[in-house]
Amino acid sequence: MALRSVVTAPLKRCVAYQIRNFGALSIKEVLGAHPPAEVSTLKNGLRIAAEDNGKPTATVGVWIETGSRYENDEHNGVTHFLERLMHKGTGKRASGALINELEAIGAKLKSYTSRDCTAVYVQSASEDVERVVDILADVLRNSKIDPSVVEAERGKMLAELEDSESDLQRVTMDNLHTAAFQGTSLAKSPLGTSTSLQNLTAKNIKEWQEDTYRPIRMVISAVGGGCSASKIESLADKHFGDLSPEYPRRVPQAGGIRFTGCEYRYRNDYIPHMHTAVAVEGVCYGHRDALALQMASQFIGQWDVTHATTRTAPSRWIQKISHDHGLHYLQHFNINYKDTGLFGVYFVSNGDDIVNSQGILKSIQHEWKHLAGAISEEETTLARNQLRTTLYQQLESNTEKAEFNAKELLYTGSIRSLAELENQIADIDQYTLRNAVFNHVYDRDTANAGVGKTEAFVNYHHTRYGMSWWRL
Repeated sequence: MALRSVVTAPLKRCVAYQIRNFGALSIKEVLGAHPPAEVSTLKNGLRIAAEDNGKPTATVGVWIETGSRYENDEHNGVTHFLERLMHKGTGKRASGALINELEAIGAKLKSYTSRDCTAVYVQSASEDVERVVDILADVLRNSKIDPSVVEAERGKMLAELEDSESDLQRVTMDNLHTAAFQGTSLAKSPLGTSTSLQNLTAKNIKEWQEDTYRPIRMVISAVGGGCSASKIESLADKHFGDLSPEYPRRVPQAGGIRFTGCEYRYRNDYIPHMHTAVAVEGVCYGHRDALALQMASQFIGQWDVTHATTRTAPSRWIQKISHDHGLHYLQHFNINYKDTGLFGVYFVSNGDDIVNSQGILKSIQHEWKHLAGAISEEETTLARNQLRTTLYQQLESNTEKAEFNAKELLYTGSIRSLAELENQIADIDQYTLRNAVFNHVYDRDTANAGVGKTEAFVNYHHTRYGMSWWRL
C-alpha cells in the first residue's frame, strides 16, 4: 500500500463551503474552514491529491509532466497526438462503447496538452468516482495505438493545425514563445508542425507513452464528493500501483531555458488588424514573486471594445487608453512554467498608423513603470481584491481546484491550502508589489510578436528604449 504523507487536517464530510455564504465571517475564517487536500504517494512514486468537499459532483484526473518542451523537432506534436488517441477507445472499450459508458453516467472525459503538461480528467457524479478511476486507468494505459487508428487521426490532427491558423491570438502567442525562447524546447508548439505530424508513426507514439507516462511524473488529483483520501488512494493503488517507475529507454528532459530579447513579425495585410504580444521573462510557478506579478497582471486586466466602457471604466488606465490609438482588445497575462515564465500583454489594434501603435505601447510601459515605482496602497488593495475574486471563484470549481492541486504537486512538491494562499495574498503590500515589478519588468529585454497588418509594428529598439525611461 501507499506511504501516506498527510499534509492537512482530517477531512470533514460536509456541504462545500462557499465564500458567498459567509458574509458575516472574514475571508481567513471562511478559507480556514474549507476542507483541505490530502497528499499521499504510492510505492512506485505516483502522487495522489484528494479533497472531499461533499459536493454531489467530482472531478478526477491525471496530470502528467510531459508536453512539447520534452519533444524534439522530429517528434514535435507527439504528446498532443497521444492525448487525442485516448478518446478513440482501448483494448477493453471500443470508441463507441467508451462514449456510451460515459454518457450512461452523465460523465465527461476531457483532456488538454500544453508545453509542459498533459491532463486527462473526468467530470462525473460523486457516486461514480470508482468507475471513473477505472475508465481513466484504461484510457491512459490501454489506448489503441495501432497504425490504422493513427492514420485515421493524423488527418484530423493536420486539420486542427490548419484551423489553428485562424485563431490569431494563439498564433501570436505561439510566435511570442518562438521568439522569446528561440533555440530552446519551450519554443515548440504543442500542436506540432505539418512535417512532424506527417512523419509520426504508431511506434513513435507508443514509445513516447512508455517513456513519459511513468508514475513519478504523474499526479492523480480528485476533488468533489466521494473523494476521500483513503478511497482515492486505494483506487489509485488498484489501477496504477503496478505501473513501473523504470524508464525503458531514456529519461525525458525539458532542456535548458534561455530568454532572448527580439521581435517576430508575420505580415499579412489580408488580416484586418494587427495582433501584438510584448513580454518580459517572468518567473517560475513556485517563485516568491509569482503571486505579486499575478496581482500586477490582474490589476492591468483586460478590455475590449464590446465592453462599452471607456471614461467610466473602473481602471483609470483603461479610461485613458480605451478611447485612443485604435485599440480593439487588450489582455494582460502572467504565464508561469516550472522554471521560467512570461509577463506581458496581448492587444489588437488597427495597425494602420505607427503613431497609434507607439501610443499603445507607451501607455502599457507607462503602466508597468507606475506599478514598479508609484502604485499606492489604495490601488494595491484594489489589485489584491481583484485577485481574490478571480482566484477564489475559479477554485470553487472541482475541475479548477483539481488542476490547482495537481500543478502545485508537479511544480513545487506540495499543496498550499486556501488559508495559506490567502495569507500570501494578504502579505503583498504596495512595496512588495513595486519590488516584484521593478525586479522583473523594469529595464528588462522584451520579446515582441506581431501578426497581421504589421507595417505599423513598433520596432524592437523603440520598445527596449521605453523599458528604461523613468519619467511617469
